[in-house]
Amino acid sequence: MKWAASFAITLAALRQASATNSTSCTPRLMSYWINANASISVVEPVDEAGTFGEEGNIAFPHNVTNLPSLCAVSFVAKTSEGNEYKFGLFLPDEWNNKMLTVGNGGFSGGINWPAMGAGVKYGFATVATDGGHNSTANNLTWALGNDESKVLYGHEALHGSLQLAQRVIEKYYGLPPEASYFSGTSDGGRQGLKAAELYPRDFSALLIGAPAWWQSHLQSWRIARGVSNLPTDDAKHLSAGNFVVIGDNVRKQCDAADGVEDGIVSDPANCTVNFALFTCGQEGVDAQACLTTEQVTIAQSIYADYNVSDEIVFPGVNPGSEYEWGALLGDEPNEVAVGYMKNFVFNDTEWAWSSYNETVPAYANDTNPGELDVNSFNLTQFSSLGGKIIMYHGLADAHIPATASRLYYDKVVAQSGGDIEAVRGWFRLFFLPGVGHKNTTVDAPWYIGGPGQAEQLVGGGNSSVPSNATNDALYALQLWVESGTAPESIVASTWTNSTDPSTELLRQRPICPYPATQKYIGEGEQSKPESFICTSSLSASGLETCPWDNTSPYPTVMTTPPPPPLDELLEDAKAISENRTLKYSLLGPSLTKAGQDTVDQSKVSEIIYNASKGSKFFNREEERDKILTKKIKQILDKKQHLEKQDLSRELRHADQLITQLELSRDLTQYIVHVDCDAFYAAVELLDRPELKDVPFAVGGGVLTTCNYVARKYGCRSGMAGFVAKKLCPELVMLKLNFEKYTAKAHEVREVLVEYDPRFESASIDEAYLNITEYCADKDIGPAEAVEQMRREIHEKTRITVSAGIAANAKLAKICSNMNKPNGQFVLPNDRYEILRFMAKLPPRKVNGVGRVLERQLAEIGIKTCADLYPQRRFLRPLFGEKAYEFLINVYLGLGRTRIQPAEEYERKSVGTESTFRDMSEPQQFREKLRWTAEELEKDMKRAEVKGRTLVLKVKLHTYEVFTRQVVLPRAIFLADDLYHFSLPILAKLEEDMPGMTLRLMGLRCTHLVSTKKPDTMAFFGFRSRRSESAASPDKPIKAIASPGAGDGLDEDVWEQWPEEELLGLDDDQYLQADVHKGSANLGDDEPIPVRRHGKEIQPNPVREYAPVNDEMWDCPICNRPQAPDERRFNEHIDLCLSRQTIREAVHGDAPPAPAPRSATPDMKKAKVGGEKKRGRPPARPPSDDPRQKKLCFGL
Repeated sequence: MKWAASFAITLAALRQASATNSTSCTPRLMSYWINANASISVVEPVDEAGTFGEEGNIAFPHNVTNLPSLCAVSFVAKTSEGNEYKFGLFLPDEWNNKMLTVGNGGFSGGINWPAMGAGVKYGFATVATDGGHNSTANNLTWALGNDESKVLYGHEALHGSLQLAQRVIEKYYGLPPEASYFSGTSDGGRQGLKAAELYPRDFSALLIGAPAWWQSHLQSWRIARGVSNLPTDDAKHLSAGNFVVIGDNVRKQCDAADGVEDGIVSDPANCTVNFALFTCGQEGVDAQACLTTEQVTIAQSIYADYNVSDEIVFPGVNPGSEYEWGALLGDEPNEVAVGYMKNFVFNDTEWAWSSYNETVPAYANDTNPGELDVNSFNLTQFSSLGGKIIMYHGLADAHIPATASRLYYDKVVAQSGGDIEAVRGWFRLFFLPGVGHKNTTVDAPWYIGGPGQAEQLVGGGNSSVPSNATNDALYALQLWVESGTAPESIVASTWTNSTDPSTELLRQRPICPYPATQKYIGEGEQSKPESFICTSSLSASGLETCPWDNTSPYPTVMTTPPPPPLDELLEDAKAISENRTLKYSLLGPSLTKAGQDTVDQSKVSEIIYNASKGSKFFNREEERDKILTKKIKQILDKKQHLEKQDLSRELRHADQLITQLELSRDLTQYIVHVDCDAFYAAVELLDRPELKDVPFAVGGGVLTTCNYVARKYGCRSGMAGFVAKKLCPELVMLKLNFEKYTAKAHEVREVLVEYDPRFESASIDEAYLNITEYCADKDIGPAEAVEQMRREIHEKTRITVSAGIAANAKLAKICSNMNKPNGQFVLPNDRYEILRFMAKLPPRKVNGVGRVLERQLAEIGIKTCADLYPQRRFLRPLFGEKAYEFLINVYLGLGRTRIQPAEEYERKSVGTESTFRDMSEPQQFREKLRWTAEELEKDMKRAEVKGRTLVLKVKLHTYEVFTRQVVLPRAIFLADDLYHFSLPILAKLEEDMPGMTLRLMGLRCTHLVSTKKPDTMAFFGFRSRRSESAASPDKPIKAIASPGAGDGLDEDVWEQWPEEELLGLDDDQYLQADVHKGSANLGDDEPIPVRRHGKEIQPNPVREYAPVNDEMWDCPICNRPQAPDERRFNEHIDLCLSRQTIREAVHGDAPPAPAPRSATPDMKKAKVGGEKKRGRPPARPPSDDPRQKKLCFGL
């Protein structure tokens, strides 16, 4: 069977095979993720189609049913004033990478689990708060005399719950939510608008239904209108029967305004009720279905605005709302309104509605108890952050008139200078004809989705209405946020049983964004949405047709979350301006650094472009961009040629490679990549705490790092200081202090060694660990272990680290950048999860893919790792063998699982270089060369090596790079020798380029020879001799003499970590190679650690509990440590040299080697077609002898 068939992945298979988070759904783990003021009430895993409920929840006493598989959690949080509030979390196994907060209704307390249940079926991690109390919607006694509880309910509980929930979600899934949505109706809608007013960063978008945004005025209006209808024995009193009479007559008079008679008042604003047609005593009026003149007066007042002293207190209801007037007019005024006045406004249980007068609204408004009222209509900050609002309201609502939402919207427009078009760019209001506060009594299409409506649905059958952006407001909101497509209409639906979507679909209509209204086109089925259009004064033609496109990018099944939009880092070159590729290149190699995701990179590139334009650096980058463009044209031409050929052989080769690589996949190890957050900046901040909220960077002419405040401006490592100042004029520059950084790094490593004594230091501020054994020994999960490790590092060093946890080092490196700063990301050791993760990942996120390769891949249609598979037949012909194998490994998410101390890597070269101000004097060259030689001698002594080949590297002031090398007559390492042999190379460069001006100089030794003591065991043949040279003697030495040769994008990288093996594809030498020789300039040697910016590899510290040995002498024969006693040491050597010992060592069985760390062999690159296996043999596994621990990682 072909691989394509055997490894085909469908979304259904992914869902079936996806690993759940049940291992994280534990009270113990959750407790690590909350602060000291919070505690856990309930943690309960829920199976697919399961049920959940919480005892004692007065407002929502019934269990939520038919849930997807999830983790249900309930928390209690205490405020600084001693009050407390609860909030709940549904954490679905199939997460859409977003969170949704749902609001409450009325003044109810308790966690709104039903709305959460509706929300989690969309794929959201869903949150709700109890507002700080536990009560029904109509019971407000909890607020009496407790101002802190009122404010908690007003907005603080929601905000606090959101903050804690975001942290738990981030820890649970290993990455923060991509977006934060809110959905709420009635007072829940008020909660969302209040958040936009006070906390504009809390939510990405709001779905608001019938909001009670003006509580002090709403409750005053309710009481005033209720009192006006009393006493009940008065001739003016309207009873429930009268409401029906008025409603029926209004429908008769105003129904046909939208072009169709269907019993629905669609345009109440243009409906003028003629009461004479049903006033008692009038000719032709039914005496059993009429109103008295006094009742007509009351009815007219209900439609009218409630004014006091010519100022509006609250707007009146719409014609068509009469069937809900019972909520307003009864035997007594509205119960909730009276409770509000007693417990919120007056704090007086004796207050009675009979004492209501026209001074009450002003007093309630000025008091604004609990800060419930949404007082500000300036949402500039919310909208400028990209916030979006969809608000909807039933036109037949009498609980909270739809006119109140129109009033709010008009106030926002007025605050925005009266520009309704500008407001429509981020805020749209939709009215639902014939719909009341929650549902309909006239068979009007009411359902537009969202948790606020979905929680009202009953029945277990599937709906015939697709769940997508055309039919569901929550999906429409997501589409607007994530793609910029604003909803021009939303289709509302109803069924024969209005709340049971499994029954027959009765009617659908488009609802239109205010001020547009729906109108029947005069033909077609009245139950179909395509028979209606939206008429709007905003349209030039007067008509806006509704887009009845059900091919929305959002899914048709509610439990299937929509995929997040892909982070395309590069646009098609054919559609971009002439300088776009150059501007993108100028963004530098650190574009994927944490803290850059929210930055407008187009603006940053424009600033860099203008700041550097005309400089020598700019000219050099421009030339490189032209070379790359030419190179890409060659690639595209060759691809076009290949498309006409039979590439079935390449396809088979790729599938065979994929199959073999799959067989090598190791999912048994837990590999962790730990990366200190803005390390140099974090260390500096310990001494300069006043810089916490100030943008600052560490470095000189070039930024070594910068804090996250500076990154918000687009500043990043590797950026020229003057450019960073252009981006952020307030940027504070600090000098480097390597001694301080090295000391702090040692503190970090002292913690790391407790989790993996053989951890691998990738640089001064990052390391790889294999925690498989630790987790097994401690019976702890990898996520919990890393969380614990990060906490210990912070407690010990006062700096934060981020971590990635995955099945191999390549994935762990990617994951560590997913949740920065101070977070971690767990990629399950599951093949399907890994493939799904890699599928949506841009190649640039993978270590080893830089700007050049990224652009080349994008030009042939590869913008995500998933795109590699359909293009696999072109990879080897276009990019060569090594790049091809690397990219297939990337597609599969494969990487190494062997982690070992950095000092155990066999060095291929040792080099040092430095950048300086332009110099052109020969004497300056020689002084710099002497200094460089002395620095290289120090490095070579540390590495205990000598070199047989010496390489000189220089960079001109024009940013051209030249390297020259010489084969030495003997291996050297002393500064005098290094200077002596490199001086003629420098002189030859001066001769070739008279008057040259330099800005960088470096020396490097290759073909290394160890200066360590001889391996006597190898000499006697007891083990294979270790190669002294980094390269094979018969391997040809590359003569590099062209400008830019060896000049990688990260130009100080002469040596790289194993994860960076493809960085060579991003150098100028590769750009100058022929297309069909894509791998010609990629060395076969395994890359090794790099020393740059003062970073150097240090031996791992010893665990605190490891035995501390006295000084030991190593036997030159058996290489085992012996007691430092001269007599005993000589006796031991005599014993080792005895013939009997040698004979036994040669002919006897070798003792079994200790078991390797991994239960399965390390993943090796699979070779296809009988290719020769290259590379050094694996390192000897560590001994179990505790006395030899120091040989592994030193003291």
